Amino acid sequence: MYKYLLLCVSVLFLCSCERESNTYEVGNSWMSAQSKVVMVDTLTLKMSTIMKDSVVTSGKSAMLVGNIKDNTFGRVTSSSLFELTPESYNLATTSNVVFDSIVMYLTNIDSYYGDTLRTFKMDVHPMESRIKLDNGYLYNKSKFNYSSSSIGTAEFLPRPNTDSSFVRIRLDQSYGQGLFDLLKSKDANNQEYFLNFYKGLALVPSSDNNAMLRFGVSSSYEVQISNTTKEKVSNIVRMYYHTTSQNGTEDVKYTLDINPSTTYQYNKIDSDFTGSELANLTPSTPIESKNLGNKTYLMSGIGVYTKVEIPYLKTLKNLYDNYKIISANLTLSPVAGYYSKNFYNPTPLYYYLGDKKNTVISPFYNSDGTTEVTIALLDESEFQSDHAYTVDMLSYVNNILSETSNSNYNILIYPSSYLDVLAGKAIVGDSKNSTNPAKLKLYILGY
Repeated sequence: MYKYLLLCVSVLFLCSCERESNTYEVGNSWMSAQSKVVMVDTLTLKMSTIMKDSVVTSGKSAMLVGNIKDNTFGRVTSSSLFELTPESYNLATTSNVVFDSIVMYLTNIDSYYGDTLRTFKMDVHPMESRIKLDNGYLYNKSKFNYSSSSIGTAEFLPRPNTDSSFVRIRLDQSYGQGLFDLLKSKDANNQEYFLNFYKGLALVPSSDNNAMLRFGVSSSYEVQISNTTKEKVSNIVRMYYHTTSQNGTEDVKYTLDINPSTTYQYNKIDSDFTGSELANLTPSTPIESKNLGNKTYLMSGIGVYTKVEIPYLKTLKNLYDNYKIISANLTLSPVAGYYSKNFYNPTPLYYYLGDKKNTVISPFYNSDGTTEVTIALLDESEFQSDHAYTVDMLSYVNNILSETSNSNYNILIYPSSYLDVLAGKAIVGDSKNSTNPAKLKLYILGY
């Protein structure tokens, strides 16, 4: 009996070892025991900073106004230019109307970037030339003239999402009177006729600022306009007028709103890299990371991207006759010392498939096929060296490995949607950065 029991136990042990050693589950498939998973983290990464010729800044319902200046990017300045469209009115049919004043209202409710502890200054200038679309768009480098003379000035402390985000700019009385007189003309009901005389406005920041603010073109916000009154205010130009008294009756007060156009509005964003780390960067002259202290740069609004290439990616095919890429992640670490509470690292980042001319071919999408993949910033650690963005490169790697010819595709990384106008900036290390290196890790099942 003892020998019989020993024989049974031995058989069970052998069977158990056979099942455990010869097969295991990967996804939904059972693979051979000769398969093994290896981690590869030695592929060469080639990183560089590139700049686009121009960036679309129209059609986003966002007025970006301000300056940013530092030793990294030099000076970046954004002014917002837009047409005006009066709401329906019938001033021409009323003979006893009198102009009172004209005011521009702005609400900074959703975005700020930079030093908001100092007074922010900006001026309002009348446009001198019509704003015209270029194939349906306006770009950061589109040029339309505005007058050198200001018709209104604002000085305030930026406080988004508070009553202090409400900015009231009293415009020049003579400008308002002229506009009022035009609107009393029966011909002014035609928008084209109106634009011959009033082509729009430009919001221009003072050179003293070191911050960017974003005002939503069609947004509104409830603000405390007096000690007792709250009012929902949009970004508008509001004209105040009244009818003169007749037969002893009191004056009747009115308002007429003149709205910024959502189509003929854009942000004119200029950059001057003189004396900065990017002094030699132009759209035709990208800079390799090794020539920038093993760093790459990103800034939306002016079209500065980080470009990532993996030149020897296809050598992975030589490791096994059969293989499957299980995961591929690129980790980018913001370089310590290049960001602060004022000039924080943007989150999320976006990444795109680019061609050899650095043209964006397409975003990367989630499994639903419609939502752009974004890259979140992991910054929970108290140590800046641990802050990182992780880019899922699996689909990119699989697409490159499945090609039969070389396509020269690359990855372009940007601190916002490439059609957006936010001013976030970031500086990340390349694979040879001494403190914040980029890391590419691939897990491969070979069999």
